Amino acid sequence: MNAAILKFAVFSCLLWQSPVARGQAITLQKLLEQQTEWPTYAVDGRKFEFAGRFEGRSANTLRISRFEISCKLPSNGTFPDGIKSGQRIELIGRFLSENKKLSFVVSRILIKETDLDRLRSRINDILVDQPEKRLDVVMEYQSDADFYLDSALQAEITAVRTDSLSRLRVLARSDVTKLRALLQQSVPLGVKPELIQTLQFESIYAASKDPKADVDALVLEMKSSCDGWDRLVPPIPERLKLEFARDAVAAFLAAPEVDRRGLHRMLYKSLRLRQMQMLVKLDGSNGLEIAKLVRTEFGIDDPLAAEFEERDVQYRLAQLATLSRADLQGLTELLSKLNRAQQVPHAARDWLLAQERKFGTTSLAGLIRTADEYLFVADLLQTTTYHQQGVELLKQAWTSAGESSPTDADQLADRLKRLGWERLNNQWMTNAQMNTLPKDDVQLGIREGRVVRGMSMPQVVQTLGQPTKISRIASRKAVCEMWSYAAEGSAGMVIRFRRSLVDQTTSSLVEDVSRIPTQRSP
Repeated sequence: MNAAILKFAVFSCLLWQSPVARGQAITLQKLLEQQTEWPTYAVDGRKFEFAGRFEGRSANTLRISRFEISCKLPSNGTFPDGIKSGQRIELIGRFLSENKKLSFVVSRILIKETDLDRLRSRINDILVDQPEKRLDVVMEYQSDADFYLDSALQAEITAVRTDSLSRLRVLARSDVTKLRALLQQSVPLGVKPELIQTLQFESIYAASKDPKADVDALVLEMKSSCDGWDRLVPPIPERLKLEFARDAVAAFLAAPEVDRRGLHRMLYKSLRLRQMQMLVKLDGSNGLEIAKLVRTEFGIDDPLAAEFEERDVQYRLAQLATLSRADLQGLTELLSKLNRAQQVPHAARDWLLAQERKFGTTSLAGLIRTADEYLFVADLLQTTTYHQQGVELLKQAWTSAGESSPTDADQLADRLKRLGWERLNNQWMTNAQMNTLPKDDVQLGIREGRVVRGMSMPQVVQTLGQPTKISRIASRKAVCEMWSYAAEGSAGMVIRFRRSLVDQTTSSLVEDVSRIPTQRSP
C-alpha cells in the first residue's frame, strides 16, 4: 500500500472511532435487503456505515460492487490513487434524494485489503496443525465469496478447506466414526472432489475391516457413490492389485482417476465376496450357484469361481453313496465341464459299489436292482465293462428265479433277449455266437421252428406239434417210425425216426426229413 493510501487510511481510522461519525453499522447485504426503505432513509437523514468492494471511480463518484446507486465523495475530500478493483472499502454516509434519484453521500472512508489478501494473512497466522481454526476462519469469508461471485476467493476457501480436512483425515485414519463425520462435513463445503472420493473410499474400507460390519449397507453405499465399482473392462493391472493389498488407502491417494475406479472395483469385489461367502452353505452344496454369481459379476475366468465349484464337487463326492441317478449324471457332467473328466470313472465305480452294498446280490430283488444300476452307468459312460457286469447279474437273477419265480424268469429272459442274449443248449449265447452255430444244430432248429437230424420225438412235437399219421417198420437191429404232417395248400412232411434195438439205452432220433408234394386234383 503506497504512502498516500496509508496516510488516508490512518486519518480515516481516527475519524472512524467517533461515535457521532459512525452512526448505525450494517452489512451491504443487509442494506440491499432494505432497498425499498432507502427513500425513507433519505428523508430521515439517517447515517449508515457499511463495507463494500471498490469497483471504480469517476471524478468524485465511487462505484461499489453490487451497490447500484452512486456514492458521492465530499467536495473537499481527497481519494488516493492505486486502489485495486475489489479492494474492500468501509463507508459512512447518508442517502440523498434529488429529483427522485437516490445517491449515497460519503462522509468518511476506510480503505482495507482485499478479502483474498485478508484471508491469506489470517490463515498464515494459524499453525497448520490447527485445521479446525482454519476452517472457522474461511467460513467467515464464504458469504462474501457467494455474494460477490468471487471465483478467486472461492478457490482459496476451497483450497484451505481441502488442506484442513485432509489433515483431519490423516488424524482420523481408521476411525470410521470420525471419517464419516469428515465426509459429511466435506460434501456441503464444496471441497475438491478428490478429497471427497478419498474420504468415501477410506471410510468404507475402514468399516469393512470390522468383522461385524454391515456388508450389505457398505455394498449399497459403494454402488451409490463410488464410480467404477461395476467395471469389468479393462482388466485391473497386477501392480494395482498388489498396491491395494499392501495399503489400499495410500494407493488411492496416489492414484490417477482411472486407477481410482479400479480400486473402487477391488473394494467392491472384496465386499461382494463377503456377501457371497455368507450365502454359501456350510457343506458347500450350493457352490455352483455361488460360482455362477462370481462369474457373472467378475468374469468367467475369476479363480474364486473355481474354488466355489470345488466345494460343490467335494460335497457331492462326499455324498456319493446317497446320490440318485440324476445326481450322479449331474456330477459327471460337472466334472467334465470343469475339465476333470478323468475323475468320472472313479466316481461312477464308487457309486456302483455303494449301490451294490445297498441292494446286495444275494436276493432276486437285489440282483435285479444292482443289475439296473450297472446298466444305467454303462449307458451313461458308454462303457462295455459295466454293461457286461449288468448282464451277468441279470443272468444270475434268471437262475435264481428259475425255481422260485418262473414269471420273473420269463421276464428276465425277455429282457436279456432285448440286450442281445438267448438261452440255447443250456447256456446263454449272444446273437453273434448263435450265428456261428451249424444249421443242423438241434437247439437252433427248435429256436427257428425247424426239424433237423438228431432231434428227439419230444423235440419234434415241441417244434411242429403232433403228427397227422404214424407208421412203423421194424427189423432185427432197429425200429423205424415215420411221422407224417399234412399241410393244407402246401407240401406235406415225413419225418423218419430210428431207434437201435441193439443198444437199449438209445432213444428214437430223427434220421431224415422229407417233403411230399401236394397232390393236385385231376
